[in-house]
Amino acid sequence: MHVGICGYPGSGKTTVFRALAPGGKAEREIAYGNIKVPDARVDFLASIFSPKKTTFAEITFVDVGSGTRSGGAFPPAVLQGMRNADVIVHVVRGFENPSLTTPPDPPRDEKAFDEELLLLDLGTLEKRKERFKKESKKGPEVEVNTKMIEHLEKSEPLRTLDLSEEELRALGPGIQLLSMQPLITLYNLSEEAWNDPARAHLRETKHGKQWVKMALCGSIEAEIAALPAEEQKDFLEGLGLGEPARNVFVREAYRLLDYISFLTAGPDECRAWPIRRGTSAKRAAGKVHSDLERGFIRAEIYRPEDLEIARTEAALKAQGKMRLEGKDYIVKDGDVVHFRAGT
Repeated sequence: MHVGICGYPGSGKTTVFRALAPGGKAEREIAYGNIKVPDARVDFLASIFSPKKTTFAEITFVDVGSGTRSGGAFPPAVLQGMRNADVIVHVVRGFENPSLTTPPDPPRDEKAFDEELLLLDLGTLEKRKERFKKESKKGPEVEVNTKMIEHLEKSEPLRTLDLSEEELRALGPGIQLLSMQPLITLYNLSEEAWNDPARAHLRETKHGKQWVKMALCGSIEAEIAALPAEEQKDFLEGLGLGEPARNVFVREAYRLLDYISFLTAGPDECRAWPIRRGTSAKRAAGKVHSDLERGFIRAEIYRPEDLEIARTEAALKAQGKMRLEGKDYIVKDGDVVHFRAGT
C-alpha cells in the first residue's frame, strides 16, 4: 500500500511524514518511509512457533510534495505523485504558523484542495468527450464519461459517485482521476489546538464513501516516533494516550482500501499478508507464491483465538478446529492458512 502525503506550504506536512514514517529517507527530492503494520495476531503466533523470522505487513509513505505559495496550486510532479498513490493524504494546517500571515482555516484549505482536483479531472474528461465526439464514438465508455462530468459539475468528487463494475471496466485502466482516489484529510493540530473545545469537531474521526477525516498533533507524534520503542509507552501514558496516532492512521488506511490480512505460521516464519476483502483462497495463495495459486488443491484454515486455547495445531486438528476449504472460499481477516498445492 502506497500512501501519498501532500499539503499546502506551512501545513506541517513534513512533520506529519516524520510522525507516520520515522526513519524515512529522501530519494531524488521525494521522501519515502516504510512502516510495519502493528498486528497482535502476528506477535501471538510468533510466541507460539518461535519462528526464525517474523514479518508484518508494510505500508510505504511517500511525501509527494507541497502546493505553491502563490495561489496554492500543486505542481505537476506533486500531482503525479498523488496519482501513483493508493491513498492520498491531505495534511491540513490547524495551528498558528509564524512564517505565514494567514490564520489557520481548515475549511478554506479543504475547499481549495477539492476544487483543484475537481477542475483537473473535469479538464481530463472534457478532452475525452471532445475526442469521442470527433470519432463519433458511442457506448458504455462515452456514457460513463458523461456521467462523471455531470457529477463533477455539481462540485462533487468522483470518489462519491456510485459506479458499477461494468462502468469501471468501460472507463478503462489507463485513466488517472485524482478526485476518484481514496482520500484521508488529516488535520494537523498544535497541542493548544488539540485541547481547544472550539476545535473538538476536528478531532472526531469521520468516514464516508472512499474518504476519512481525522486529526493528530504532528509535533507530539513526531517526538513519540523518534523515541526508542521502550520509552514510547511511558511517554504515551504521560500524555494519557493509549497508542501512537500512527497505529490509528494505519487502521483507517486499511479500512479505507478495504484491506484485510491473512496469516501464515510455522517454525520458519510467521507473517501477515495484506489482501483485498473478498479475495478467494486460490488468489490469496498467489500472494505467497504463484506456484501455490497455479497448483492449488486446498487450504487448511484456523483462527488465532482457537490456537490460543488449544496451544498447538495438533490439538486444533483433534478438536476439529482446523477446516479444509476449496479454491472459492473467501479468506477472512485473521485466518491462519496453510496452502496445499500440487505440481
